Amino acid sequence: MNRFPAFLAAIALTLIAAASLARAQHQGHEGHEGHGQPAAAAAPAASADATASSQDWIAAEVRRVDAAQQKLTLKHGEIRHLDMPGMTMPFKLAPGVLSAAQLTAMKAGDKVEVRIESRDGAPTIIELRPAPAPN
Repeated sequence: MNRFPAFLAAIALTLIAAASLARAQHQGHEGHEGHGQPAAAAAPAASADATASSQDWIAAEVRRVDAAQQKLTLKHGEIRHLDMPGMTMPFKLAPGVLSAAQLTAMKAGDKVEVRIESRDGAPTIIELRPAPAPN
């Protein structure tokens, strides 16, 4: 005898039973905050924190100053909106971010915070400020 159809029927019944059990367990929790809602609605604070933009300030340390090329090499934290992990790399400075005197005054080891966006396919510093002093 061919037992394959019986085997398929047993699997189908098992899946139906598991789905019914899961649905029954979930129905008892609908009154709890966050349950029975899409994930974004269940945790608005978390989704707001997860929204990354070029408005985020990124902590960084200056590793090299190239005044002639208008570039800073930074050891930086994660840049979420560009899907970039923390690393050390050079960044172009957008025009007007630093004066020539400010750029010349920068040195390796300076702690800064930067805002970065992609311009012409290259991550570019659009704002820079000194990092807050540690407490």
